[in-house]
Amino acid sequence: MKRILAIADTHLESWDIPDKLAEMMENADIIVHAGDFDSYPVYRKFAEYELIAVVGNSDDEKIREELPEAATFEVDGIRFGVVHKGNYLNQYHDLGYRAMELGVDVLIFGHLHRFVLEELKGRILVCPGSPTQPRLSAASCAEIIVDGRKVNVQYHVVQPLFCGMDALNKLRGYL
Repeated sequence: MKRILAIADTHLESWDIPDKLAEMMENADIIVHAGDFDSYPVYRKFAEYELIAVVGNSDDEKIREELPEAATFEVDGIRFGVVHKGNYLNQYHDLGYRAMELGVDVLIFGHLHRFVLEELKGRILVCPGSPTQPRLSAASCAEIIVDGRKVNVQYHVVQPLFCGMDALNKLRGYL
């Protein structure tokens, strides 16, 4: 069994991640970051872990020089892809097709700053949200457990930071 922690859109100038996220990172086998670290020092801190990452639209030049726009990797026969964004509004067809182009079973993407879990044409699409700057959601990440050919995606709220909705009272007991 492998534990993958998917993160995106941290948008940090210095290392100031939520405590729950830091704890989850310590327990993960692989950290996947779907872009928008913002600063090179934050990217380098993430790189101290087993990291697979892509560049986001807000990343600085040094990050752009080091990271690709798309990445693929395999865990126990499950193929994963990582990109920052697609051409979506509220439908994710383009990301489903991007997953097919990359030849992956699971595509992790960012840019939305909110958690998304969709299945399209047999492909799993996961946006972990943002642990630091959520949009119309809670501060979050995604934990992906690969056990043989089984993939289980779990949503985690990592701090009591919310944007645009009265979610704190609804989530009491989950934090």
